[in-house]
Amino acid sequence: MGFRLRMIIWIPTLAYAGFLLLGGKTLASLGQVVYAVFLGALLGFLLAAMFTMRQLRREKRFARLRNC
Repeated sequence: MGFRLRMIIWIPTLAYAGFLLLGGKTLASLGQVVYAVFLGALLGFLLAAMFTMRQLRREKRFARLRNC
C-alpha cells in the first residue's frame, strides 16, 4: 500500500471520526467542528506517514536478511 493510498484512506476517515467524536449532529459551534476535523485530518496524515516509514524500514530489513 503506497503513501498516497494511505493518505486517501486515513485523512478523511479520521477527520470524520473527529466530527463524530464532537457530537455528530448536535454541534456546539462551527469553530469547534472545524477544529475537530482539522485535528482528525492532521492525525490521519501523521498516521499515514508513520505507517509508510514503518513499512519501508521493514522492507529494508527483510532485504538485508535475504542478502546474508
